[in-house]
Amino acid sequence: MKAFGFTQGGGPAALQEFDIAAPHPANDQVLIDVAAIGLNNRERLSREQGSLGGPTIPGRDAAGIVTAVGSNHATFQIGDRVVAHVQQSYAAQVTASVRSTAKLPAQLSFTTAAALVTPGVTAYRIVYTFGRIRAGETVIVKGASGGVGSLVVQLANQVGATVIGVASARNQLLVEKLGVDRFVAYDQADISTVLAATADIVVNVAMNGAGGDQDVAMVKPGGRIISVSHRSPRLPAGITFQHTYPGDDTDSAALPQLVQEAAAGQLTVPIDHVFPFTLAGFVAAHEALDSQHTGRIVVAKELPTL
Repeated sequence: MKAFGFTQGGGPAALQEFDIAAPHPANDQVLIDVAAIGLNNRERLSREQGSLGGPTIPGRDAAGIVTAVGSNHATFQIGDRVVAHVQQSYAAQVTASVRSTAKLPAQLSFTTAAALVTPGVTAYRIVYTFGRIRAGETVIVKGASGGVGSLVVQLANQVGATVIGVASARNQLLVEKLGVDRFVAYDQADISTVLAATADIVVNVAMNGAGGDQDVAMVKPGGRIISVSHRSPRLPAGITFQHTYPGDDTDSAALPQLVQEAAAGQLTVPIDHVFPFTLAGFVAAHEALDSQHTGRIVVAKELPTL
């Protein structure tokens, strides 16, 4: 079976094509013929670091068709269109836990579904698990134009929060179309001054959670900061900090909700580019990851038509 990964660290050219053994589903798994995968920054960092020993096949996001089902599970059948939060999705086939797999509505493409997984699960956890955002609260989303941030904006809107989106000025129209109540460009204003003590919750999903001191300045006394940063800024008494990550313990609740809302047009998933499911396609996709881009990077076996 063909898969794509790396042994040595380096740039996109470090990616190689490998022949690996075809996987077999365990009792609590399904086997998926992969149609599309979404790429994440963690895979870029993993590629740069390289592999210890044999080839590393990265990837967490996959959409495709079920080709085999483990025993004792009647949830999925061969031929089902699904999306899943997996390991090693850069491959022709992948196994997925039943609890981390969701059926796809007919109107949702594999490309959009694959683009939704990691940012969608992360956004779900921010809004419902870590943030427990409620109607009437004010939420500032730093990195509102990104994959996670754009979905946090939309999910927070759905629960009735007032949402302030922070992004670069060039992304103002994109963020405003997501439904923010207010937009502030971080490259045209000092956001820690303009938005001082404004938010009940600051969600920082900017690259590496940059600007922790800004988060502290923008949150109200007694407020909450949720950030992709692993390091907490110095916090005044009463303000809490929570590191967020795309864990799989909420997949069974998050994925069905996300795909249903995306299929109904209630969630928009910005996609920057779709590349072919070939070695050249994966290399080009990682080059795009390394460059400035707006929206998700996807590799798919069938490219969308214009």
